[in-house]
Amino acid sequence: MAGMMRGETILLTTRHPEGADDAGDTIWLDDDPVEVDDVLVAPASTADAGESTRPDGVNVDLTLLFPRTFAPRDLRRATCRVRGDDYRVVGNPTPIDGGMTPTRWNMSVDVERGEG
Repeated sequence: MAGMMRGETILLTTRHPEGADDAGDTIWLDDDPVEVDDVLVAPASTADAGESTRPDGVNVDLTLLFPRTFAPRDLRRATCRVRGDDYRVVGNPTPIDGGMTPTRWNMSVDVERGEG
């Protein structure tokens, strides 16, 4: 179909807690990476990081729109590989639902560059 929007494939790695270290801090382990197909990739807003829509003043580098076919899961501490670069998910996004189906995408995921 001509003109139909199509997203990209990204690599998503979620994490889960696996006990605590000697100092009582949680030990996090990476789950197996999964490919998520049909993700729309958009540059984030150029607004100030201190704006109330950005939690804790985090600079958001990209906004990823996940398709309805993605099975929701906890994305806290998850990482995404987009176009060869690694990003950290900001917060724990949840799908928009309630019967509204205007597009194939229903979850907006803000990510920041994961350096260091």
